[in-house]
Amino acid sequence: VFGASVPERYPRTRSSRSFKFRTIVDLGSRNSVRAEYRYFYDTWDVRAHTGEAGYSTYVGADWLVDGFVRVNGQKQALFYRDDATAALTYVTRNRQLSDFNGFSLGGKLTHMYRRVPGEYEIKLNAGYELMRFKYSNFTDVRTGGAYAFTAHVVQVYVSATY
Repeated sequence: VFGASVPERYPRTRSSRSFKFRTIVDLGSRNSVRAEYRYFYDTWDVRAHTGEAGYSTYVGADWLVDGFVRVNGQKQALFYRDDATAALTYVTRNRQLSDFNGFSLGGKLTHMYRRVPGEYEIKLNAGYELMRFKYSNFTDVRTGGAYAFTAHVVQVYVSATY
């Protein structure tokens, strides 16, 4: 409050809801496109929107290639303050409850390693996602400007179905 550190106080309860709409269109020849939208809201007055579009195709019999782009945005909680001007019943400076926008670009490669129809299948998976988030009302104490970050997410795993 006024630049001084005070303990954060959250309401004891929180209820949230979200709705998601997705459509997938089969383009034939083992290709498809998808589009989806998700809306989130809660009793803390956080509102968030996420849109995603993607494309999937098989290369040969055993390789699946997926790519996507995602955009999202969020409006702050009722009691979020970057620097409160008064002592409030509830107050937080948690950046995850502030206003922000994000952008992601990613891809995934899946290889059907082994398959025995009716018994099991083993897949090798690798993925990469570039994420960029910009917070419009959360101050980076190191720079004095709005906080932002870029992340590179790499996934490598084996999955089995039996």
